[in-house]
Amino acid sequence: MDSSLVPLLWGLLEKVGLAFLLVFGLTRTTQFSQVLDRRLNATNSAVLIVFFGALAILASYTGVPLPSGAIVNIRDTAPMVAGLVGGPIVGLGAGLIGGIHRYSLGGLTATPCAINTVIAGLLGGLIYLWVGKRIIGAHWATVYAIAILALEMILILLLVQPFSTALATVQLIAIPMIVANAVGTGAITYMVRSVKGAVSPNG
Repeated sequence: MDSSLVPLLWGLLEKVGLAFLLVFGLTRTTQFSQVLDRRLNATNSAVLIVFFGALAILASYTGVPLPSGAIVNIRDTAPMVAGLVGGPIVGLGAGLIGGIHRYSLGGLTATPCAINTVIAGLLGGLIYLWVGKRIIGAHWATVYAIAILALEMILILLLVQPFSTALATVQLIAIPMIVANAVGTGAITYMVRSVKGAVSPNG
């Protein structure tokens, strides 16, 4: 990896740490305990949508803006985890909040990044259903995050013009964003599964 990308990656990993702590705080709430026990209802679903949507917005605001208008961030971690933990409605809701907000910020990559944030939450929720309303392992969550961020890079290449600018942007942001979002999604999923084991050993 280019040494010039190290500070960028390190900055994103620091934000992963903050997101981890915020989600850990959420796991101490009654609403989240209900979700882990697979007792989803309108109230706890709304809590998760608002929380992870706000986390996605926070990630956009704390991201590193580039001259091109791209924002290097861990935004997609929020809807991915929301979907993997709470299902498609929660994932889609959080993704829409984060995606619409990202689009409102404008910039060269606003459209592909907004679209990808919505997809990240929805697909995470569909995975939750596919595995029988269970939370997948951290290793699979990491693989999922890598795939979602790779999709984002593809969308940037397809939707941003001129292509030379899109390519230059992807070459700069791909490694830091893929690594940081993968680490964040994997670590948070591992933590949530650990909490679930403590709350519901037979779940």
